[in-house]
Amino acid sequence: MQFAKTPGTIAQRAEYLDCLFTNGKKEEALKEWEADDSSCDLHEHHNKRQHLNVGAKLHATAGHADLARTIMSRLYHLYPDHDSSVMMTVFRAHTSSTNEEHHDAAKDIYIGFKKRRASLMTFGDYDACLVGFLEARHLRHARQVFLDMVKDGYLASRGSAVCVEEVLQRLHMLYRLGTDISTMTSIALDAITVLPPAYHGHLFGDWMKFTVVQQAPEAASQILDMMFQRGYTPETFHFNMLLKALVRTKDDSNVLKAENIAWRMIDKARETHKSNDQPLSISERISQRLQKPTLQDLNSVRSVPVANVTTFALMMQHHAKKLQWEHVDYLSRQLKEISLTPNATIMNVLMDNKCRQGAYADAWTIYKRLTSPPRNSSNEGVFPDGASFRCLWKNLRLAYGDYATREDPNLPSPRELLREMTEWWGLCRSRHDADRFRLGLAAPDHGAITALMMHCFSYTQDLAGSLAALHVLRQKFDIFPTEKALDILQSQMAWIDMARDSQSLRSQHFHSRSNARNKERIDHVYQILRQRRLERMNLKDGDHENFTVEEIGDMGLNLLSEFVRVVLKRTYPPELVEDMMETACRSVGAPGMKTGDMDAFEVA
Repeated sequence: MQFAKTPGTIAQRAEYLDCLFTNGKKEEALKEWEADDSSCDLHEHHNKRQHLNVGAKLHATAGHADLARTIMSRLYHLYPDHDSSVMMTVFRAHTSSTNEEHHDAAKDIYIGFKKRRASLMTFGDYDACLVGFLEARHLRHARQVFLDMVKDGYLASRGSAVCVEEVLQRLHMLYRLGTDISTMTSIALDAITVLPPAYHGHLFGDWMKFTVVQQAPEAASQILDMMFQRGYTPETFHFNMLLKALVRTKDDSNVLKAENIAWRMIDKARETHKSNDQPLSISERISQRLQKPTLQDLNSVRSVPVANVTTFALMMQHHAKKLQWEHVDYLSRQLKEISLTPNATIMNVLMDNKCRQGAYADAWTIYKRLTSPPRNSSNEGVFPDGASFRCLWKNLRLAYGDYATREDPNLPSPRELLREMTEWWGLCRSRHDADRFRLGLAAPDHGAITALMMHCFSYTQDLAGSLAALHVLRQKFDIFPTEKALDILQSQMAWIDMARDSQSLRSQHFHSRSNARNKERIDHVYQILRQRRLERMNLKDGDHENFTVEEIGDMGLNLLSEFVRVVLKRTYPPELVEDMMETACRSVGAPGMKTGDMDAFEVA
């Protein structure tokens, strides 16, 4: 309806413009609103409330922050008692902007919003404002909202584990804006100022954890001193963070200081013969402290706490990197005497120790023993991390490279190890820290784990398994094949192609001319397939720049899938090739997984 010509209320007109905007006709809706605003007929109406309300919302949603704020000011000037809901829409328009001035204006809107809502202010209102400033990445304003939530009794007002978790979730959101020691310090100090003492241990711990990432041991030491000065006795966790910060610098004096502190903690654990490990979650521990507060002692004696399993893991890992295996063995014995349950880090060090000694089957035995304890045992077992599987693949790669251990029946096959890894990932992929497990497996160089796996499958001459492994890495871990993976596959194909040659030729595989010719022939096949695929897709060599990294990775994997099937089809009929691929997928724990965009019946 046309406002000036068609009868109707302002409320009906506002609803019409809102629908017009929502249905994608944004420019038309804004133009009609502007025409209404300058219309003489509009001024004849006593109540412009709905008109200004919808105008502020439309322009805010369209991203016109300044204009939306101006209209909102007109609205509240004429109607001071108007509903405050429009303020949140205008607020989000300002926090969504990249303009710093808009963020400061959003702070003013937040203050006005709080004043208008007064006792009607809800937890959700505060949360919406906090999220807005977090999205704007404006730490100072986000900190202020968090402080207001605590001071006004919306956070940390109760001691239940659920309420504690609400506080920690919002704290961790603020931590994401802590880009350096200075900003992290401001977050921690503000939180310590308003939160009850039961939270302080966790806050100091998070603060120290950040110093580890920033490799700032001096800051970690200062935080520890501050804890003592405030009458808070640092726990084992805080000292472990200090050890990490010192060791990571690789400075001799810092490393020596870390070793001295750690060994004192370990000696104390040997004397007490008990662990200070807490089976409770962080939220439950804080809740427990809130219900049973302890008095702070400003004159407490400074001493190191008892070492826990993490302390042992840190030192075992440290000494293992320095090849000081006698220290690793000693710590391992002490761990058993104190009856501490190993964690993933300790398991990885023990496996790496056996791997370095050439006892590859023993490394696999350690993994199975610690991760799958007997059913009648009270021990739940160690949950492996990504580094555990990287260690296992390295262990298998070295075992296959040694003629003395290559046929050891106590070692897993590449397919069995990949199945173990696939099942493990199924357990941790839904966890909030799944990226940490993935990073531990892949490390910064994603090509390393791919190369390890391809070498293992190459030793068993398992082309179908190699291709299944590449697709598992892509579909489960978002890891794409590398040039190194292609080179290993081609070498494997060249070796398989020498099956018809004599035993003497095969024994000199890497030095024979036959091998070189086979590799050239295999590479020639790959280049032909690559060129044909580009032609089918109407692409030229330079066109890949228009694709995303993921699209390029999938194109390369599909090409490799076609390549493997072409080579297998030279020896086996197409139905058997597809059966081999299905069997490989089932055996690695990924039944029904798609392995390429062409099957063996479609390839050349």
